[in-house]
Amino acid sequence: MNLEAFLRDVLTPLLDHPEALRVEISGEGKQRDVLVFAAPSDRGRIIGKHGRMISALRTLCRTAGEKAGLAVNLELDDEDEREA
Repeated sequence: MNLEAFLRDVLTPLLDHPEALRVEISGEGKQRDVLVFAAPSDRGRIIGKHGRMISALRTLCRTAGEKAGLAVNLELDDEDEREA
């Protein structure tokens, strides 16, 4: 299961700045944390209307993880908040 490739395939066509897309996967054992980094102007596209897109991505990643015996947590990283 390659979550990074899956997320790149799904998100790249939606973004204005696909070159800024970065996916980081961390975790040990059966836990995986997936952080998606994107250009500030593309974050709204990833979140979607009323959060539907990010919710659907979380569901797909969680389900794929369960099939592989992993607990997957997907988050959209907001670098601007950490810099402030």
